[in-house]
Amino acid sequence: MSNRTRTFMLESPIHAPSLSSPQRRVFLTRLASVAALGSSLPLVACGGGSEDQAAIRFVNATVDYATADFWVGDETAIAGLANGGASSGYGSEDSGTLQVSLHAAGSSSAVYSASRDFATDSSTSVIAYGSLATSLTFRFLDESNAAAASGTFNVRALHVAPSLGGLDIYITNTSSLSGLSPTLSVSAYGELSSFVNLGSGTYRVRITKTGDQSSVLFDYTAGLTIGGATVLTLAIAPRSSGSLPNIAALPEKSSPLVLVNELA
Repeated sequence: MSNRTRTFMLESPIHAPSLSSPQRRVFLTRLASVAALGSSLPLVACGGGSEDQAAIRFVNATVDYATADFWVGDETAIAGLANGGASSGYGSEDSGTLQVSLHAAGSSSAVYSASRDFATDSSTSVIAYGSLATSLTFRFLDESNAAAASGTFNVRALHVAPSLGGLDIYITNTSSLSGLSPTLSVSAYGELSSFVNLGSGTYRVRITKTGDQSSVLFDYTAGLTIGGATVLTLAIAPRSSGSLPNIAALPEKSSPLVLVNELA
């Protein structure tokens, strides 16, 4: 088995991890304030080939675990990942069928686990979401979609905020929503929308209740800059406090960002 690992270029304050054993790259976190993660998404990540390796990152979108540990097999992969949509960088694991598990920070007992096949040279985002009241689960996003055309990006939404119902997502360059149709819609918790193609650029992102533009649940006026060819998933995640969500912006094979809700 080769000990080489795939390395991705990361531009956010979550730094690339380092090797801690001959067989596995363990994820490390350097979690700055989510507000410091910025608002610009790179085009793509760069990486060298690795034999029999799979790239995996984790996202904490749970309600009850302000910080959580993620394990792969019987070893800690990442420790102390904050909820509210915070994401690790990518790290490499031996490809094949792996058990991943969610743990309360510092605990050796899993609160949820699942097995999954990770193909050689694949990239996967593992999103932990739900609550003790609604049940916990993982969503595995296989990052194998074709790149968007030059000068455009593909975007979809994943609804992982259990206290919220149907949602409309507006990705716009306007101050008013009047007369606009939603860019994306998700009708229920747990739903993943289809992709929509937009021109690359800087956008304001808002979320409302389905069909009600006056009920704004999320606003990001700072502007999200998205480069051409990007394939992006916006995971609508509960915050550690309050009923309004954050967004975890997860470009495939590239650095994640947390869009912090500007509403109280």
